[in-house]
Amino acid sequence: MARPPSACSLLWSISCAPPEPPVVLYLTYNDQPSGVYWSQVTDVVEHLNTLGGDRVRLVALVSMRGYALSRHSIQARSPGAIVLPMVPRAINWRVNWIWLYLVCLLLRPSGIIGRGIFATGLALRMRNMGRVVKVCFDARAAYAAEWEEFRVMDDDRLIAATSHVEELAVKRSDVRLSVSEALVEHWRTRFGYTGTRQVVIPCTLGSALLAQHGESPADVRGRFGWNEQDVVLVYSGTVVGWQSLELMHDRLGPWLKQDPGHRLLFLSGSHPCIVSLQARFPQQVAQVWVEHHEVRSMLLACDHGLLLRDPCITNRVASPTKFAEYLSAGLPVVISEGVGDLSGMVRQHGLGMVLDHAFTLELTKPDGARRKRMTTFAEQHFSKPAFQEEYGTLLLHMRRAYAEWSSVEPDPEPLVTVIVPSHNKCAFIGDMVRSVQEQTDGRWELLVIDDASSDGSPELLQQLAQADPRIRLTVLPKNKGANHCRNLGIAHARGAYIILLDADDLLARHCLKHRLKYMKGSGMDLMVFTMEVFEEKPGDNDDRWVPDSDAPLLDFFRHKLPWQTMQPIWDRNFLSALGGFDEGFSRHQDVELHTRALLSPGVQYRLFPGEPDCYYRIAEERKAVDPARLLMRFSRSAMMYHEKFKADAERIRNADLLLGIIHRTYLQVLLHRKAGRIDEPTLLELEAVLLAPDWFARLSADKRMLLRLTRWYNLMPVRLPGVNRLIYTMLTKP
Repeated sequence: MARPPSACSLLWSISCAPPEPPVVLYLTYNDQPSGVYWSQVTDVVEHLNTLGGDRVRLVALVSMRGYALSRHSIQARSPGAIVLPMVPRAINWRVNWIWLYLVCLLLRPSGIIGRGIFATGLALRMRNMGRVVKVCFDARAAYAAEWEEFRVMDDDRLIAATSHVEELAVKRSDVRLSVSEALVEHWRTRFGYTGTRQVVIPCTLGSALLAQHGESPADVRGRFGWNEQDVVLVYSGTVVGWQSLELMHDRLGPWLKQDPGHRLLFLSGSHPCIVSLQARFPQQVAQVWVEHHEVRSMLLACDHGLLLRDPCITNRVASPTKFAEYLSAGLPVVISEGVGDLSGMVRQHGLGMVLDHAFTLELTKPDGARRKRMTTFAEQHFSKPAFQEEYGTLLLHMRRAYAEWSSVEPDPEPLVTVIVPSHNKCAFIGDMVRSVQEQTDGRWELLVIDDASSDGSPELLQQLAQADPRIRLTVLPKNKGANHCRNLGIAHARGAYIILLDADDLLARHCLKHRLKYMKGSGMDLMVFTMEVFEEKPGDNDDRWVPDSDAPLLDFFRHKLPWQTMQPIWDRNFLSALGGFDEGFSRHQDVELHTRALLSPGVQYRLFPGEPDCYYRIAEERKAVDPARLLMRFSRSAMMYHEKFKADAERIRNADLLLGIIHRTYLQVLLHRKAGRIDEPTLLELEAVLLAPDWFARLSADKRMLLRLTRWYNLMPVRLPGVNRLIYTMLTKP
């Protein structure tokens, strides 16, 4: 037999192959080849590939011990499988992201179905790195509970970590596949899961089991010296802790003692409880280990299947494969109370006997009709075609282009909260919301606070929120201003990070992904990114706000603004501790906030002067209907800013920088007067605020002269380029 290719050569061959059609990866981690692997992994992959749509390809990370044999076995059953050696020791499971990253780089999958918490954890990292769009958590058990109850791995650090890893898999995955409704309920109880985006498919029958190989039922009974009249109870499975061999030992002893024609067959490895029963009932108890493809012939020789489990979380959520295997062989099942969804199914459909502490085990041989009913039930409820719709739904929602579930599910712990105040912006709301919904990183919630709009905005926003629960809407009965709305959003934000967006502006599709790449886990209080200005659509204007200031605090002081409201991403705790927006400012509110943030002791921030990831709209609708009222707000806010930060500016010997906001605001007032949008009395009223006598008199003579020059020059019929810039420079120079 030719030597199978190495992992590196396999990846090389993939990279050299022509591009594949869209693919979804089915990832397993530390699952070794076995009967369960064939029925619950390779058979599932094969079945998914019969449903149409994106191809599903198995990627198996297996132990280095026996790696070549494992690779050969898996690829024999799933020829397209990629089998790679995992990094030794389970505590190092995260390091395996490197293998997966290379596979994603080569195959460019749309999504990953992760079998178990560690495979899903690796898949989530690929999504965070932008290598896939969707992640499905294929949950086979209550992993943390199982590790805690049975110490699956003798490593306290790993056992302690499993709960967090499982919680992330449950909450962060886009889709979840559960083996039982009981497991979903466990998620809700232990992890506070509130979602609806899951399908439930129990462990189904494998193709290998359905093909009978081995001895006839008569030969099997003859091997152990049992006759046709004996009642044979069979246990098929492993002897690990949750299989409850001690419970079987205690409950089955009296039944075996009751009648010498009662027989017990263990298709398993050896165990002290089995040895004890064999010693007590040498003619009635047998134990044998057979290959997976021989199991069915052994089951066909028996009369009842045994599935007794201790009452623990692991067993309360389980869906043991053997249940379907017993039924498929025509065996009624003896099952404990509270085993996943199966105990209730046995009682409801008459599939055997639910054994609790009060019941005495009484079994008779099932006749042919009863056995046939068991087999038919298994085919109808535990074959893969029986879950065609569920598998199809799962695959549909793993596609790159598919954006909706039956309803879009909110993340119970979104990573980013986007806060939007809205007042009479109905014409723009749809575009703004779509720009958030189309984010390539979906870990967001959108808080929209409608500030008593009268243009139909609340109704439109209500429709959008009903269609997408990730959108949370608050409608204020009375207009409170944008600062109040933003502060409400900050108070109710659930995300670790916050982005402030206006109702008529837009985020680029990669905005959240781009910002989180740098912000997540950085310890920074804020990071600032580039913004582009547009009129009708992004790209129609060359104006950009690039945060490349060497001294942003001084630039805010002089009103040479280095960035605008939506450009930062904030650490929520920092923004909350900062107190949010000063609601006394009706204008220049973002300038005030950013100045206060930069004055905060020990503030940590970074600027990213790259490509734009957000867009600021300039539209006719933004122009003031009442310019006099708007200019008064700007003037009063400018004076409030000057007075609020005067002591801070004096402390760093840069008090004159604050004249920048006075000059820029005064300039706007004068230009409106010259254009005829305000009259002379309004100009005098605004000057009484901006150039109040008590404040103006304290200025040096040269500064007063420059402000008077500003008035005279900007009301002239003709202006020369550069004069206002020169006046501004001289005013703000210490």
